Amino acid sequence: MDDDPKDIVKNAYDNIAPWYLNWVENDRSPRERYTVKLLNDCPPSPKILDLGCGPGVPVLRMLLDGGASVVGCDISAKQLELARSKCPEATLIQSDMASLSFDPSSFDGISCFYTFFHLPRAEQETFLTQIYSWLKPGGNFVMNCAVFDEEEIHGEFLGWGTFWSGFGVEDNKAMLGRVGFEIVKEELVQSGDGQLEEDDPDYGVEFWWVAARRPVQGVGEDAGGQGEGSKGSSGSS
Repeated sequence: MDDDPKDIVKNAYDNIAPWYLNWVENDRSPRERYTVKLLNDCPPSPKILDLGCGPGVPVLRMLLDGGASVVGCDISAKQLELARSKCPEATLIQSDMASLSFDPSSFDGISCFYTFFHLPRAEQETFLTQIYSWLKPGGNFVMNCAVFDEEEIHGEFLGWGTFWSGFGVEDNKAMLGRVGFEIVKEELVQSGDGQLEEDDPDYGVEFWWVAARRPVQGVGEDAGGQGEGSKGSSGSS
């Protein structure tokens, strides 16, 4: 079996597509309220990028129904098949998100839920820099991160092997600051919005949820440039 982390993640999400759709439709999560916050904080009829859009629900559908023009990206072709059926008006791209390329200041908002921790942590700060550059000055970013400080975790999700990587909360917060983001809201929330039973495999698992903003004009940048934390283009796999 290929041990490239991105191939592992792609294979998992291709194979769990119908089960994942059922899971995501029944999962309690802050993602809905962070999606609402993103829409509320963006101008009317915003252009939004949804990273790791999965089967298109609930986030991609909520963004479209909220009047946004949306580009959705997912590494899994099977997930995008579902998204295409549920969100035909969205622009959908199959790609490793770290390989994406957009013009600077392309989006009013960007969402990235249950996705960032599938990226090897050696790529995470560079990718945040890319996200920052894709946002318009004053643009908004919502995401969640794992709270573990581990370079590689190989485990199972819905019966298929997958890969996670991440930093602790303070390191994640520091990364966002170095890139240039201003944190607007943050909280630690257990899986299932803290409502899971003790026998659930996700019981007690925490995520750091954050809403951040690209300042209209950051320190050491003009309105159209990148901040001091910029490291150039993101790597691809």
